[in-house]
Amino acid sequence: MKYLVLLRGVNVGGHSRVVMKELAEKLKNAGFDQVKTYINSGNLFLASGLSSIEVKQRLDQLLHQAYDFEIPTLVLSAAEYQQDFDHQPNWWGEDPLLRHNALFLLPNFDLEAFQTLTTKVTLYDHIKLGQRVIFWTSTFKKDYSKSVYAKLARTPLYKEVTIRNRNTALKLGTFLQE
Repeated sequence: MKYLVLLRGVNVGGHSRVVMKELAEKLKNAGFDQVKTYINSGNLFLASGLSSIEVKQRLDQLLHQAYDFEIPTLVLSAAEYQQDFDHQPNWWGEDPLLRHNALFLLPNFDLEAFQTLTTKVTLYDHIKLGQRVIFWTSTFKKDYSKSVYAKLARTPLYKEVTIRNRNTALKLGTFLQE
């Protein structure tokens, strides 16, 4: 089965440095097949006969042994990924002048905290919660500070998701279909 592995917070601003090529080698040596990385921000593809739960357990163990910092992870099968993206809202990606992101839900995602955050949404944000991802569109430059998205990093929800822009998120889906 093909899997997408998303690592949260690696290689951002010089912190939590993970050399993706080296990590890919470690995964191959751990018995995973067809290991591939995409850009340097924690996107991996692999194949395994293991369940997604087993892949995550093995991956988390490997990361814990290899790095002296925590790396939150999400493992999605190609089918799980596609289920959410088959139901992406029409407005997500429609206006090129807006910011379009996919916020992938980590295992510690707190639905209640998300619902509290959505009560603060203004006309500068569009949000749709899927099963494993939040589709979020917000202003890009003009009025950005008025959007809830601009304040996301100061909320508990921020550490419960791993974010990819729309272009990256769609490219990940393309790789899963190969």
